Amino acid sequence: MSVLPVWADDPGALEMTEADYDLLPDDLRKLIEVIDGNIIRCQSGSPEHSDVARRLANHLEAAKPAEPCTRVSTDVDVHFTRRRNRDGAFSFRRPDVTVYRCVERGTKLTTNDALLVVEVVSPGSGYTDTVDKLAEYAYEGIPVYLVVHLDASLYVKMIHEYRLDWATRVYRLVDTHQEAVVLESPFPATVLFSQLDG
Repeated sequence: MSVLPVWADDPGALEMTEADYDLLPDDLRKLIEVIDGNIIRCQSGSPEHSDVARRLANHLEAAKPAEPCTRVSTDVDVHFTRRRNRDGAFSFRRPDVTVYRCVERGTKLTTNDALLVVEVVSPGSGYTDTVDKLAEYAYEGIPVYLVVHLDASLYVKMIHEYRLDWATRVYRLVDTHQEAVVLESPFPATVLFSQLDG
C-alpha cells in the first residue's frame, strides 16, 4: 500500500493506521503526528528550539534518581492509549521532551508510561501546544505538562507547569516559572533558563 502520494497531495484524504505508519520510512515518519487517524504535518523547529529541548532533557537526565527507573528522551513517539480505547483510532504525538517509566527495549512508548512531557512553543505552534495538546495530554493522563515559551529573540521567556487534576482529567496551571524551572514531580529538578539558552 502506498500512502505517500495521497498524503502528499491531500493530508485529509487518508486515515493513517498504525500498520501504515510502521511501513513509512524514518525520514517521513519524522514529519508527521497522527490524531484519530488524521495525519498532521510537523515542521522542524529552529536551532534554538531544538537546543532548548535538548538541554532541558540533559538536565532532567542528570537530575533523575536511580530508582524508580525512568528515562528522558527527545522527539519520541508517545502513543495514545485512552483515546484509542475509546474510538479505536490510531493517535500519537511527539513531545519535544518526554520523561517516562522505563520500558523494555524496543517497546513502543505509550501515554501510560509518560510522567512528564514538554513542548517548546515555536512560531505557529502556539495554539496546538497550549490548547490541543493541553487537552490531549490531560485526557491521556500524563501527570505533568511543561510549555516552554520563547521570546522574540528565541530565549526562554517563561515555562508554564501544568499538573493533572485526576478527578476531572484537566490540567491546572500550578506555576509560571521565570529565570529557572523548579520541579517537584516526577522528581526534584532545578534548571536555570540561562542553562537552557546556552
